[in-house]
Amino acid sequence: MIERIGLRWRLVGLLAAVLVIVALPYVVTRASTEDALNSRDWVTHTADIKASVYRLDAILRSSEAAMFARLAGSPADTALEERALAPRQTIPGIIATLRTMTRDNAEQLTRLGAIESIANGRMVLTDQALQRLKAGDRDGAFASMEDARLLFPFREQVRQLLDEESKLLTDRREQAEKLAANNRLVLLVAALAQVVLLCIVVVVSERQISIRLAAESKVAEAVQRSQLIVQAVREPIAMLDGDLRTLLVNTAFGELYGFDPEGGKNPPLNEIGDGAWNDSALLQRLNDVVARDRELWDYELTQRTVDGVDRFVVINARRIEQPDSDRPALLLTVSDITARALVEQKVSELNRQLEGKVEQISDVNRELEAFSYSVSHDLRAPLRHISGFAGKLETQLGDQADDRVRHYIDVISSSSRRMAQLIDDLLVFSRLGRGALRLQPVDMQSLVEEARALVETDTRDRRIEWRIAPMPIVVGDENMLRTVWQNLLGNAVKYTGNRELAQIEVGLDRLPAGDYEFFVRDNGAGFDMQYAGKLFGVFQRLHRASEFPGNGIGLANVRRIVARHGGRTWAEGETDRGATFHFSLPASDLPGARTGDS
Repeated sequence: MIERIGLRWRLVGLLAAVLVIVALPYVVTRASTEDALNSRDWVTHTADIKASVYRLDAILRSSEAAMFARLAGSPADTALEERALAPRQTIPGIIATLRTMTRDNAEQLTRLGAIESIANGRMVLTDQALQRLKAGDRDGAFASMEDARLLFPFREQVRQLLDEESKLLTDRREQAEKLAANNRLVLLVAALAQVVLLCIVVVVSERQISIRLAAESKVAEAVQRSQLIVQAVREPIAMLDGDLRTLLVNTAFGELYGFDPEGGKNPPLNEIGDGAWNDSALLQRLNDVVARDRELWDYELTQRTVDGVDRFVVINARRIEQPDSDRPALLLTVSDITARALVEQKVSELNRQLEGKVEQISDVNRELEAFSYSVSHDLRAPLRHISGFAGKLETQLGDQADDRVRHYIDVISSSSRRMAQLIDDLLVFSRLGRGALRLQPVDMQSLVEEARALVETDTRDRRIEWRIAPMPIVVGDENMLRTVWQNLLGNAVKYTGNRELAQIEVGLDRLPAGDYEFFVRDNGAGFDMQYAGKLFGVFQRLHRASEFPGNGIGLANVRRIVARHGGRTWAEGETDRGATFHFSLPASDLPGARTGDS
């Protein structure tokens, strides 16, 4: 390719040199001819201007002579009157022609403007003299003509304009002579340049011949190296002609299909490999590649090769141009994907097994739905009956019930309410595991402030010191994450109830992997770390209900929500010295998903 580009540039240079040798004399001669023509045109141009000026002068003189002839006593004559009035019909056209011809000379235009003004003045006074003469006022007419002669003299302006044109004509002739001398010099330089260029062409041609011979030698070596590389490649490669006969195959192709490339034969492709290439659809596609310049990409085929093994292969083919022929060729490559195909079959089998597991999970979910429905409806009815009949029993007994009976009735009622609350909490816990996540950008700062405001409504008589760090924006289900903060902050407020000054800190750290780690720290009752594993279990409590109310479901909800968001939960604590609850969430790449000042 580089050699071809170099040859192209050398041809361009040679053509340019020949063009210069042939065209330079022509250009110089043409320039001389054009200069001569220009000089002739300028002479003609000046002559035309002078002729127009002479005509203008003659018309003005004739008009003046005609009027003085009338004043001298000549009888009224139409010819004399037409001569006197001729400037009004002819002068404007002559002035316009002169202005067009002298538009490249500002001084001449100025003089022409003065002549035009003089002519207009004389024409006005001439008209006035003619009218007075017709009215019988010969003295007045004579006075008008004298005023025209004295006030509007035109001969000096005409002389200046003609002198300027004569000067321009002289200058242009001198310039033409200089151009002729320059052209003769250029012709001499062009002749010398022709000799130099011819010498350069001869020298460069000799040098390029030697360079070309060296390049051809390098190309031959490169072709030999390319053939060695093609033969060394372990992927089968073949080059076919327009009739799908083999032109060149590498060693890998010969080994795979039992073809000897050194045999000197060029059989058709369908006669190689004991029928491995007899697929009619593939042969048609390959013919289309050669005939219509289409490309064949990743054509999958199962072939039985000479070793008797069925192989899954991928075939690619494209048309290429042969450097020493006008007929196109076809480059064909074969990739053995037998191992990949077996892996894909295994993956397909695993996918079918996974689909079965998913179906089983769906069945379990449907059973859980049925269980939740049963809990929600079948268990609530007996509880309502127990609670209702306990109330009726208390009403029926009235004042006859002693303290022990009333105690028994209160235990029944409170146990019914607690059982109903446990059922409600269990249903909430079940829904958190089944409901779909509605992912969206969530401002954790707003959720923390909202949860803080909610838990403070029941703690107006307590002293609580809050320290809340700036929170980021994450991607998650806003309602579920709101539940997380309400449970954690609610627990912190609840378990610091015995403190005169409750201290609650909400903070944020970044994990090495880039995830967010949130924590809620308090100085409350704490817990023994050996029971930390029970904290996030369903209905698991480390304190008595008489000390701190609750059902033990809140932290289980927190763990389930965080797990569904791809995070984890853990806690640290010490008995009577407070606790710290942590949860992590994957970092978000949303714009603005970073901490800021609160």
